[in-house]
Amino acid sequence: MSKSNPYKVAYERERKARLLAEHLLDEKTRHLYDNCLKLESTINELKSTQQQLIQSEKMASIGQLAAGVAHEINNPIGYSISNLCMLSEYVDSLLLLDDFILTHMSSIASPKIADAYQQLRKKEDIDYINDDIKVMLSETDRGLNRVKDIVSNLNKVSHSGGFERELCNINSLIEQSLKVVWNELKYCLTVNKNLTKLPKIYCHPDEIHQVLLNMFINAAHATKEKGVLDIATAVKQEEGKQYLTIEISDNGDGIPKAIINKIFDPFFTTKPAGVGTGLGLSISFGIIKKHKGKIMVTSEENQGTTFTLYLPC
Repeated sequence: MSKSNPYKVAYERERKARLLAEHLLDEKTRHLYDNCLKLESTINELKSTQQQLIQSEKMASIGQLAAGVAHEINNPIGYSISNLCMLSEYVDSLLLLDDFILTHMSSIASPKIADAYQQLRKKEDIDYINDDIKVMLSETDRGLNRVKDIVSNLNKVSHSGGFERELCNINSLIEQSLKVVWNELKYCLTVNKNLTKLPKIYCHPDEIHQVLLNMFINAAHATKEKGVLDIATAVKQEEGKQYLTIEISDNGDGIPKAIINKIFDPFFTTKPAGVGTGLGLSISFGIIKKHKGKIMVTSEENQGTTFTLYLPC
């Protein structure tokens, strides 16, 4: 019986130990890598949740302020509009009286008084006033009603009360909303739809319409030339919850990173003066939050923006 070579036995023992160590190291490395990926995903989720919490707290504080401001503004705006309406009627009466006097001047006044009246009208430029006063009253009325609309929108931002919900088909709401704004979209956007079959959910259809209209109009404003609007729906699982998602993407200007965390703030806007009030996205944020959902946004300058609406289902 031949004796085993002790060097060969030692070599084999060392080789097996090294292979076992390498196998264990490989397993640990893979496990560590998997944990790193999970940690990175968790950190990203925490950052996203933190932004949502910050925005929610901000909106809650602004909502309280907005409710108080809206209440204080509503009363003077209300009686100002009422007074303006009465003033318009009074002006109509005065203009009618002036027209009557001019028509019957020769029969109701001496030539001296008639001449004096005509001179006074010319001095006070009554003909110009007659033409201008109606325009001024109309512009004032539009201005006051714009303020009234802004106050109404502030109330929508701050309001978190209950509402009557209906069982709705979200795909149908999307189609209806597109029809409403089609005249504005058709000249600047090509619309691509990928609407998958969805379960019906309970929601307030008018408010969801408002969110969708705001998103579609924003996409139109973001595209300088012929752009593309992609709309996709799906059902997704996230954080142990099932959501119905509406993804709205455009290939417009995009949102700079420096301001992307401000876009849901009331009155924040990058549009020119007189174009919008800066309340559209903040109202949309409040509506989706009231539906126990959330809005996520990703954007790249000069590439486009994607808003994803999450509604629990």
